[in-house]
Amino acid sequence: MKYAVWLDGVVLDVDLTDQLYEIYKGKSGIQLKYTEKVHEDWWRFYEKVKGNVIVLSPYDKETTEKLLSAIGLREEFTYNKGKTKPSREAMKDVNEDPLNLVVIGTSPLDLLSARFFDSRIKVVCVSRYRDCSKYSPYLQEPNLDKAYESMRRLKLI
Repeated sequence: MKYAVWLDGVVLDVDLTDQLYEIYKGKSGIQLKYTEKVHEDWWRFYEKVKGNVIVLSPYDKETTEKLLSAIGLREEFTYNKGKTKPSREAMKDVNEDPLNLVVIGTSPLDLLSARFFDSRIKVVCVSRYRDCSKYSPYLQEPNLDKAYESMRRLKLI
């Protein structure tokens, strides 16, 4: 199983939902905020799935590389090439079997990006900032520790 994890919200302590939605609606000139602050549950989760992670980033290549280097995360990644979430573009780059892929996000936009690409992809929503239940995630948990336990019980790990 591969785990496509959104950099914003899951790994980094930043919620870009409103900014990304404005960009999606056509507003220009919006600079995406970023931080190097990592959620405390990320490293515990990462130790258990290391080597099977693909980082999905709403940022451009340069910013993504800078952030991943700053936090010491060395995994395969895909970045924003002009159209970010909600969009199927990020998922096209992942190039994994949808039946063996779990997307982990924190925003309804994360869920919609996976659904736009292939509805068979399992989506786990870590509800740090937003409630994803309206969009029927496969699983929704308040943090990565609980998400990991639920994924393990469901044999997704």
